[in-house]
Amino acid sequence: MEEVLETMQLQDMQCDVCGEKTFQEREGFYYCVECGMQKDQIQAVDLTAEDNFNDTIKYASRTIRRPKVVAKDDDNDPTSWEFYNYVLRGFLQELLNMGAKPELKLMTLQVWAAYMGRMEVAFCRGNESGKPKLNVRALLRDARLIYKYKPPKAKKGKKQNQSGDPNDERAKFRLWNRTKRNLDASGYKKHGGPPESEAGQSLGLQWSMHARRSLKRHMPLKHLDKHSRDSRASMSCHTLKPKAKELHFFDRTVYCLNVMKLYVVLGIALNMVEDDIQLTDLQRFIDEEHLSKRYMFNYLPENVAARKRLLLADMELRRQKDKFNYSYLRKQVSLVSRFINMSDYQKPNLHSLAERYILELGLPPRLLKYVGGIIDLYPPTFFNAVGPYVYPQFEARTMAYIIYAMKLLFGLDDIKEQKISESAAKVNEKLLEVGGPEAPLLFVFTEWMEFVEIRKVIVSHYNQSFAQRFGVATQNGRHVDDILAKEQKEKEQGGGFYEMACMPSLKRKHENLTHIIETMLKEHFGESSQESVEKDHIEFQPSLTPALSYFRRILLQASRSDGAHVSIRIPDCMHVDHSQRNLDPFVLETKELSQYLAQHGLGLRVEEVACQEDFQKVGFFRPLMHFRGENKEFRANCDIKTETWLGELKRKEKRPDLQFYQPTGKYGDRYLKRIKHGFGKRERLEESNPYWEITETPSFLIKLNDKEVPLDTLSSLQTFKEGSMDPLSVPLEQPRRHLEKKLNSVEPEKESNERTEDTSDEPPNPEKLLLQVSNFDCWLLHGYVKMLRHSDKRVLRQYFPCSFRWLLETCANTIGVDWEVLYEQLIVIEMMFHHSIVNWSNHKEVLCIQHNTQEKDIRNLARMYKDWW
Repeated sequence: MEEVLETMQLQDMQCDVCGEKTFQEREGFYYCVECGMQKDQIQAVDLTAEDNFNDTIKYASRTIRRPKVVAKDDDNDPTSWEFYNYVLRGFLQELLNMGAKPELKLMTLQVWAAYMGRMEVAFCRGNESGKPKLNVRALLRDARLIYKYKPPKAKKGKKQNQSGDPNDERAKFRLWNRTKRNLDASGYKKHGGPPESEAGQSLGLQWSMHARRSLKRHMPLKHLDKHSRDSRASMSCHTLKPKAKELHFFDRTVYCLNVMKLYVVLGIALNMVEDDIQLTDLQRFIDEEHLSKRYMFNYLPENVAARKRLLLADMELRRQKDKFNYSYLRKQVSLVSRFINMSDYQKPNLHSLAERYILELGLPPRLLKYVGGIIDLYPPTFFNAVGPYVYPQFEARTMAYIIYAMKLLFGLDDIKEQKISESAAKVNEKLLEVGGPEAPLLFVFTEWMEFVEIRKVIVSHYNQSFAQRFGVATQNGRHVDDILAKEQKEKEQGGGFYEMACMPSLKRKHENLTHIIETMLKEHFGESSQESVEKDHIEFQPSLTPALSYFRRILLQASRSDGAHVSIRIPDCMHVDHSQRNLDPFVLETKELSQYLAQHGLGLRVEEVACQEDFQKVGFFRPLMHFRGENKEFRANCDIKTETWLGELKRKEKRPDLQFYQPTGKYGDRYLKRIKHGFGKRERLEESNPYWEITETPSFLIKLNDKEVPLDTLSSLQTFKEGSMDPLSVPLEQPRRHLEKKLNSVEPEKESNERTEDTSDEPPNPEKLLLQVSNFDCWLLHGYVKMLRHSDKRVLRQYFPCSFRWLLETCANTIGVDWEVLYEQLIVIEMMFHHSIVNWSNHKEVLCIQHNTQEKDIRNLARMYKDWW
């Protein structure tokens, strides 16, 4: 019986050397009859036991045991750097599929190599051992794979032995079998091989320079070397991985390798290749889960992805956040740029960026020409006084130029834009009567606001990420449908992040529970969750203009005749394309409109609308700092009456946190004399410099109070701020109407001729239509935005006119930043154009910056914001 059993077990075995299948047993081991090679994977074992430990009854058997073969998967077990290298390559391919430049691949490799070099992992000199060094935030997995370091096991509480019968026969039998198995397994080891202690001996941990510097704060370097040589982690006095709260912010942020660092590397590389995808676009792609760790295991090779559950635990992926706001991503980019000592950032093409934002907002292309003229008037340098590694606000500055142009054209004071819109709407009615649908309709600001607001609601119904960014409330059912759609997409791509973290038993329970819920939904509603999602779900592709592209996709879905429909009704006003409306008359280019109306026997009368009287003066705001008073002893008055206590509370005036005031501060005569002396000294140095070319600038005259006043004698504030601004009491006649042109090339006679219309072909007494336009005057409210608290921001927001507040928040949500960030960039532009430029007639190279003004409040604020230009 034993021989038959042995023959059956040896049928599938063959020699590793010659391939022979016949073996001969000698002392429990099997040897090949052809070459005499011992087969290590199999051994005959004699098992004899006493049944119930009775000497009278015995049995004996003979079997063949095969020891468990432990596969060595160290080659397929990647370190954290190799794992994130695979994920980075997958994210890079996703960006290339979205339309990024091909040069992004090489630049990403260079930035990643610089980061790995600074971490002393790869691409670094002076590493004699050639192994990657550990940093202060290194994982225990890397120490185990590279240096064979065995981390200490978690100590579990010992179970208390239950008192039982010491003569228990079943317990004795189990103990005897366990001892017999251990003795049999000891004979499987090869003779002459290295001992287990020597084979698994640690090589000694090697730390990077920055890690040793950080760990030196917790222990001496000699003691750190002892910990590095401790392969069994027997020393429990210190932990080699300090807690995050014990490290500096820079150390715990930069040296922690996670998914966030991959986004940072991609953001730096996109800027260096001057790609159209900006940092705000990258943050939106992450928010919309076009780049997400949900699908990161699809980027791994098959042999590495097979160890999914182990990677989830060792890489600490469950603790990592997947979505970040723009301010946090920008701060991380600045820190990593400083860490790798990167050069200056590349300034994107502001004109193309403004064109994309204007197209996204649905504004006419004529606004791009106006905004481009303001940008070219004095191009920004994006110099940062804080440090060269701080990422500039490229996107916010470009959007601030658009808001500034809208303030000049429409005022945005809740009255001025209403008057302009009402007059434009009446002109459009006449144009439709005389010209029909082909007539060149004017741009109406209020109608455009209604269009943008309804578009937010429609797109938010089908895209939850869009709804969260714009703050549009949606139904709970839409949130559930969005979650179900993402889970379905995750299953279609071969299993996702959270599904891999479950045990097989938990997966079966999840499937059973899902089946029960699906059955109940189908019985109650008549359709399953998948059918309800597919019924009213639209899959949007990544786009640089999401609001425009997503809305056009919804209109296309609603116009299909093959049965597809949308669940919401789209109003007729949403089919109007406001980007095709005429904006030329609002910049006083009314020649074409006047000629078109003259052909139909109509005339045009243009009237300028001034700003509100309440906004005629420049306003300033500043937060007040709270100073803690001295510790004093207070005694409670328990005998006070309620009426007396309430009366004392009413008499106490609370100090406001935010102060609004007028710029009335002046410099003293002595200090002002010193400022003028320094400014005159600078002018004399420029005149004595033979290499300084000074060309005589033309002098323009402006008619003011029936007097011709030289333009050079007026400050920039008087040039921009029309109305009853001191010291002028009447508006200027020809203010900033041609900012997109060089002012030195514009002649006053030509400017005055543009206001007169060619009425030679008009009838003697034509019906004249009234068109109200802006006088290019805007209100100003400036201050120190970075010093504001959250409560101060809420107070400041209430002082904004409703139309400006709506436009500011809409533009901020479009690029994915907070409104205070965008308003700060708007203040930078207004401070430069309104308070800093002296001579507007000299625009050959640069503008002359005002240094010798006696306005103390304006000068202090202008000096600060000029450092951010």
